[in-house]
Amino acid sequence: MASTVHEQIVLPARPETIWPLLTEAEHIAAWYAFGGAEVDPRPGGAMVLRWDEHGSFPATVRTVEPQHRFTFEWHPLPGPVVEFALTPQDGGTRVDITETGELDDPDTSAMAWRNSLDLLRQLAAEI
Repeated sequence: MASTVHEQIVLPARPETIWPLLTEAEHIAAWYAFGGAEVDPRPGGAMVLRWDEHGSFPATVRTVEPQHRFTFEWHPLPGPVVEFALTPQDGGTRVDITETGELDDPDTSAMAWRNSLDLLRQLAAEI
């Protein structure tokens, strides 16, 4: 059964500053995929996100709208889809993360995104 997880955060930086944190491998590894990441940031591009304790997880980039929206789909296809949506807000950026599809454990997914967003907030404050 399909589930949807949605988390949101407002970061103290403009979308053009936040965009690379969400789409470039070295930044993704700092706040989400701690074992490393590979990202070909174009529609149809390959992604691999790694965690030392969980392994490697391939995905395919679906949507790239610079500074507005980035989506990817977990493998095996069709898999859950993750969307990052950026909206300018009060001199900063609201980041909405939505993961939709057949999730193994929606509560665990939500907790993982919340924890990661706290790390993203710290990273954004440093730039």
